[in-house]
Amino acid sequence: MKRMGKARFYDRFLFVLLTATALLVSGIESTKKNEKIKEQLENSIHKTNKYYSMKIHYFNYPEDGTIFLWKNLEGVENVKNLSADQFVLGKTLINLPFGLQLFDLNVTRVAVTKEGTIQSADPSVNWTIAPLNADIGMARCNISYLIQDKIIYVQWNNFRFNHKKFEKHELSFQVRLGERGEIDFVYKEVPFNLTDLRGECLKDKFGITYDHEELFKVPPYNETYELGFLMDLKAYEVKNGTVVRFLPSDWCMGQKNCHDCTETGFYLTSNQIARCSWCPAIEKCSSTRDSLLHVWKEYNCEIHHVNSPIFCHLETPEAQLFLTVLLVILIIMILALLVCICIMLNDGIVEIVCCIKPSKRHRELIQPTNQPNQSVDNNQAEDQNNDQEDQEDQESQEEQEIEPGRNCIYEDIPMTSGCAFVSRPDIHWIPGNLSEIQFLAGEQGSDDDDNINTIPKLSTYV
Repeated sequence: MKRMGKARFYDRFLFVLLTATALLVSGIESTKKNEKIKEQLENSIHKTNKYYSMKIHYFNYPEDGTIFLWKNLEGVENVKNLSADQFVLGKTLINLPFGLQLFDLNVTRVAVTKEGTIQSADPSVNWTIAPLNADIGMARCNISYLIQDKIIYVQWNNFRFNHKKFEKHELSFQVRLGERGEIDFVYKEVPFNLTDLRGECLKDKFGITYDHEELFKVPPYNETYELGFLMDLKAYEVKNGTVVRFLPSDWCMGQKNCHDCTETGFYLTSNQIARCSWCPAIEKCSSTRDSLLHVWKEYNCEIHHVNSPIFCHLETPEAQLFLTVLLVILIIMILALLVCICIMLNDGIVEIVCCIKPSKRHRELIQPTNQPNQSVDNNQAEDQNNDQEDQEDQESQEEQEIEPGRNCIYEDIPMTSGCAFVSRPDIHWIPGNLSEIQFLAGEQGSDDDDNINTIPKLSTYV
């Protein structure tokens, strides 16, 4: 995934380096010193800000431990020393030969101040990197910087506060800005407790802050979020050997399209990587726990979102139209298939049932009980004969092979044009073809035995 490899490597490398430094120092110090170092390692702080935009690693190491982390700029080639006449309104501008990644910004120019901060050179963008944050006009110092291997080092030497009690004490601290957004504060000399200056000539908090403006195509349309990590001097003591490392955390908000969003990962835990999610409703990328959380919930993005690149092309209007047409075609095909299956099943049922000779009950419904010119005694005799024939037919019916499509003849009633369907719920099919299924209307028809109309008043039922 994007942005995870190098940043993670630098993070772990620094941790290993800091630990190795502490162990190296502990190996040459007394047992008492070893216990002190162990206590300091245990008191290191790893935290993430409220909306997971930045995380910090805070350490307090012995004074000698910072030698490997402090970049000594004295006598180094290409080091630039800033003179007093280069500052205008307390700031001087430095152009960078490469871009620094700071959240969603690509920074190519920075402003350095005597108050111990690095700020945006663009007045329309508000961000500050502050290893210290003295009040304006309350500090004086010498500043030097070095650009090397796509890293810029800014160092404040002989930093003094314009305060009677502390003006004779000098501080030395350094900021390292990496190309991929990693930022280190290293404090070499802090001769007094900085909390004593809070409210007089030093602001309460230090760290990194960025006022990020987010634009939406839907309400609220425009919102500003404060990103970064600010630290209180009382909660995070700054002294000799203090090191603070800042790293971007869930920077899903910086991805501007679905593919870049779903290909970007972040560490959900120390060992678990998750993907950013894209919400088509607001066209924004989020880790679902960042500053966009309230808008994400308002537009039901927790339900309707994409977190895999293979689904991104399905979110375009053209893809939505294609899917709609495809769905309609699929529904039509399914309905057509169901109709064909029903027709095939009905044909089978008709063929099987229509080739079975009608029972006595059917015959009684097809033919009237007393036909013209026939006596009651003859009818009774005929019924006895019919009963006997029914019994014989029932015995031979199982052995008879069904011949689909053959014409059915019921005694002296020819069924050449189809079989009759009785319109009573307790009567089943009588032999016939599916194309001309007929039912009884309940009235007596003609005496013509050569025509289907010998069945009492038959009507076509299709």
